[in-house]
Amino acid sequence: MIAPFASGIQSDPPIQQLELSVVLPVYNEQENLRPLADELSIVLDRAYDHWEVLFVDDGSTDRSFEELKRIHDDEPRFKIIRFRGNFGQSAALDAGLDYASGEVVVPMDSDGQNDPADIPKLVEKLEEGYDCVSGWRKQRDDPLMKRVSSRLASGLRKAFLGTDLHDYGCTLKALRRPAAKDIHLDGEMHRYIPALLSWRGYQIAEVEVNHRPRKNGETKYSWQRLPKGFLDLVNVWFWQKFSGRPLHIFGGLGVLSVGIGMLSGVYSVWLKILSDANLSETALPLFAVFMIMIGVQFFISGILADIGIKGYQHAKDEEPYRIDKILK
Repeated sequence: MIAPFASGIQSDPPIQQLELSVVLPVYNEQENLRPLADELSIVLDRAYDHWEVLFVDDGSTDRSFEELKRIHDDEPRFKIIRFRGNFGQSAALDAGLDYASGEVVVPMDSDGQNDPADIPKLVEKLEEGYDCVSGWRKQRDDPLMKRVSSRLASGLRKAFLGTDLHDYGCTLKALRRPAAKDIHLDGEMHRYIPALLSWRGYQIAEVEVNHRPRKNGETKYSWQRLPKGFLDLVNVWFWQKFSGRPLHIFGGLGVLSVGIGMLSGVYSVWLKILSDANLSETALPLFAVFMIMIGVQFFISGILADIGIKGYQHAKDEEPYRIDKILK
């Protein structure tokens, strides 16, 4: 056997795999960043050996970015992604999930209302075999109007999505790396991360977490988010139910519409023959033709949507399934 060649050059030490990445979208939170960074350092140093924190500055107009640079200078494990403008919380979370390197990814708010001390609890629950553990703010410290609107939105999400979660709006979650990399967020989709993952076959759980009052700055939530959130809810519901078979919903509506049109037409003929009714005095024939035309349009829309989704999957080289494991 030939002995290995010995040289005086030492090989580089193996790169340590990051255990945890914390992702925080930031928009005008300059007064909250330093206290939150100090809390995160204490919690993460106590629980994990290798970790990182990614702040995603979503086009802040205050001095948040300058404060983040000082935090990074003090502790390089606090990393910064800065957007050119304000693209929204979903876009900021999406960028953070894309750039996170940890085996577990924990998104949370940067306003200080999510408690960093809850992170180990979420990760511990994750180790029971779940892919995503979502926080449940059972005791919320929010204004009454915000609590009422959140409860209404939560009821709508349960009705549409069917996932048995109490709190969809809590940003604080723990996700395994494959789950974090398997979602794409836009619009207001960050509220539906558990539903999106559940739809793709990932295992979801929920854990009670602490919710603290905001100490500095102003809330970014307003009534204008409600209609946007509802439209995204309908979008998620459609993708959950019919993304692989859009012809089923459009075709079903087409059958219903054509059926109503044909019944209206038959009834018009029956009135003319048996009652000698003057059909020009009623809109029934016009209604029958209109419903049949609408039904045909639904069929065409379903076929085009089916072609479009199949083309989308082929273009992205994406399969309509997710594999958990293969035993050989």
